[in-house]
Amino acid sequence: MKTDQPLLCEFFGQLGTEHGQQLFDALPDVRFFIKNTRGVYVHASRVMHLAHGFADPSSVVGRTDHDFIPAYLADHYTRDDRSVLAGREIWGRVEQVLRHPHLPDWHVTSKIPLRGKNGRIVGLAGVSRDLRKTLKTATPFKQLSPVLDHIHEHFNSPIEIETFARLTGMSPRSFQRHFKTAFQVTPSAYVRQFRVGKACQMLIETNETITTIAQAVGFSDHSHLVRAFTRAMHLTPGAYRTRYGAR
Repeated sequence: MKTDQPLLCEFFGQLGTEHGQQLFDALPDVRFFIKNTRGVYVHASRVMHLAHGFADPSSVVGRTDHDFIPAYLADHYTRDDRSVLAGREIWGRVEQVLRHPHLPDWHVTSKIPLRGKNGRIVGLAGVSRDLRKTLKTATPFKQLSPVLDHIHEHFNSPIEIETFARLTGMSPRSFQRHFKTAFQVTPSAYVRQFRVGKACQMLIETNETITTIAQAVGFSDHSHLVRAFTRAMHLTPGAYRTRYGAR
């Protein structure tokens, strides 16, 4: 059904300060947030506060990512934010996040620009979902849960769409369509993003060579990792380690 835009504008014009954001507090595995054009949080769901160890529901509001998140992650989030504030939407970004006390998790994040009445972008809104927890309970995504488990345990193995499809009881074509609908990325792109995230973690936490890391996270060789990593992170693996490894 086509949206009645004038009716929608009239409705939102009647709203006060409450726009329903608090409903996200009822979703235990979803972080919802709104930022202004300076990257400052103007709203964050209760789940997000607790994930970062804040008891006060207002602790995240008024801060930027760099105020409470390690630089190697905050820089990544900020770069994506700049892209969204320039008008691009991001759907299904597989990325590493932290939960208190500094334990890594894997989430899928989507962000969209928010526009004022004059059409200009005034901020962004985003949701970040805990991949494995949410998919085990949320229909229609739970059918993909065995695939996510398989990727987390065998991310450094060759990608076999037929294996993924068999885990879900679908045909390969149906599985790929279902996965793309759920995550807005192909299974291959998801695995590549996951591997790059693992490479980030190893570059910071270990002294292994880049060639060894490439093999450990599932890339065929050093150059394959460098190409995928640079495309995703806008830094070579070596430059990434130099910038963030000491921290």
